[in-house]
Amino acid sequence: MMRWNALRWRLEVLAVRHGLWMLPGAALLLCALLAWLWWLPSQEAALRDALAVRAGAPVPASVQAGPPHSALPPAARADAAVQRLFALAAEHGLTIAQADYRRQETGRVGRWQVQMPATGTYPQVRRFVRAAQAIPGLSLDEVGIHRAPAGAGVEARLLFSVWFAPDAP
Repeated sequence: MMRWNALRWRLEVLAVRHGLWMLPGAALLLCALLAWLWWLPSQEAALRDALAVRAGAPVPASVQAGPPHSALPPAARADAAVQRLFALAAEHGLTIAQADYRRQETGRVGRWQVQMPATGTYPQVRRFVRAAQAIPGLSLDEVGIHRAPAGAGVEARLLFSVWFAPDAP
């Protein structure tokens, strides 16, 4: 009983000298200590179990593939991907007045760079970009959206790259 009274007395003296701001700090320190002693080891054990399960799982064939350029589609499929890109734009209601193409081949990797200004609504542009993600070897390099002051539509400048493996000579 005497020890509790002495502890209480010391805490009251600390509160008077330094103010009550120490109480929330002490509560946070106690919570951090409990998290360190109880919650953190359980999280570490769960992570260790998940890693053990993952280590026993077979690695997918796509991950086991050799160099990254071996997963690229051939040049013929890249041409079809560019055509699919324009078909998707039409499906989503975008108007494309013109497009600029540039084909580059450097070593084992080739690229069609397609710059297309598209006109439509903002939701149409978003749906088009989301649907275009399914095209193999396609990357979206730049997006620029400009809203006309008098209309509900937007003008989007999209820069896509279709990556491919060039045909062997």
